[in-house]
Amino acid sequence: MASLEQLPSSLIDTIIIPVKLFRFIGQEFFDDDKARFKNYCKFTIFVLLSFIFSSGFTLFFIKINETDAGILEIANAIPCFLLVIQSLLKLSLLRKKHRIRCVVYEIAELWPRDIEDREKKEIMNYWIHRNKIVCKAYFRCTRAGLIIYNSINLVIYFVLRILDKNPDYVFPCQLYYPFEMDSVWKYVAVYLMQILATTTIYECSYESCDMFLFTLTIDVSMLFRLLQHDLVNINVGRGQDADESLENLKNIVKRHQNLLKLAEDLDEIFGAIMFNVLIFSSLIICFFGFLGIVIEVKFQQCMYLTAAIVVLFSVFYIMLPGQILSDTSSGVASAAYQTLWYNSDQRFRKIIVIIISRSQKPCKLRAMGYADINLETFYKICGTTWSYLSVVNQMYQNSL
Repeated sequence: MASLEQLPSSLIDTIIIPVKLFRFIGQEFFDDDKARFKNYCKFTIFVLLSFIFSSGFTLFFIKINETDAGILEIANAIPCFLLVIQSLLKLSLLRKKHRIRCVVYEIAELWPRDIEDREKKEIMNYWIHRNKIVCKAYFRCTRAGLIIYNSINLVIYFVLRILDKNPDYVFPCQLYYPFEMDSVWKYVAVYLMQILATTTIYECSYESCDMFLFTLTIDVSMLFRLLQHDLVNINVGRGQDADESLENLKNIVKRHQNLLKLAEDLDEIFGAIMFNVLIFSSLIICFFGFLGIVIEVKFQQCMYLTAAIVVLFSVFYIMLPGQILSDTSSGVASAAYQTLWYNSDQRFRKIIVIIISRSQKPCKLRAMGYADINLETFYKICGTTWSYLSVVNQMYQNSL
């Protein structure tokens, strides 16, 4: 049985947030035999909640003529529905739990322990600290965004009621309900259901998958960086010391091969999720941004612009590790060239040439072969989003 406690504590610290988020909906990536019935009940509740929520969106679009929904109501429903679809599609990662667990344990085997080299220890601590800081920042920013998005309409409603006005029942997401919304209690109950559904679905499927991708990719990138350090500082000798130097270099080559395989595994595991992000993200950001522009109520403008920024940040969060992985894997070639290879024998030099040759082709995360996951793709998504936003805004202005 795979256990989380078997991993190095510093490695656990980097992946603990997504593990806990999946655990909240009853999905264990480690310790599968732990509290099986309880986890089954949790996941069943999550599935029912997701089904009810997604069915509300589906019925809204089917019965759009009956509800007499306006342009802004439809513009609200589109990005919210796409986010739900995106979140549920990301749950396909659950079918690859065994592969993710294998990747984590392979990383653990390569994870340095009891490091004596001070510089190497500083490099490792820096990468682990940066990994944890970015993950916590992403988690807190998205949670703050969810609180802002989910709470503003409810706050506005009660403020207007206190001022003896007659406010409309406005929700964070436009759904279809098979009953009349004719009382405050129904409104509050449905509103709280939406808060529960959006928070659970977004954090436990959308966000947790992104965090697994980020943390595992950064961990592999850190191992590439440590490999570079070992290459640059390898002792190069001749004569009697040549065999020892050659053996150390061969061990580095084995580590390099294992890291290349890990990068390929990450690409295969997360390829469909990254493709999912590329397909939907521009439209989601576009419609949230559009609502933030055309809505007249300032607080609601803040609500939609916050949603657009959070989704944009989520896209950046996915693209960043792909760029870092590419940079660190290609940096192995430079590290190999910086060794004192000219003081070595012919056998040592041949291996250095092979390392440099292999590192000329950097490791990449790809969205099912459709596009590379890096900052260049992020810029393209931003450009596509701006184009969509301009078109949608122009169409709306022409319809007035």
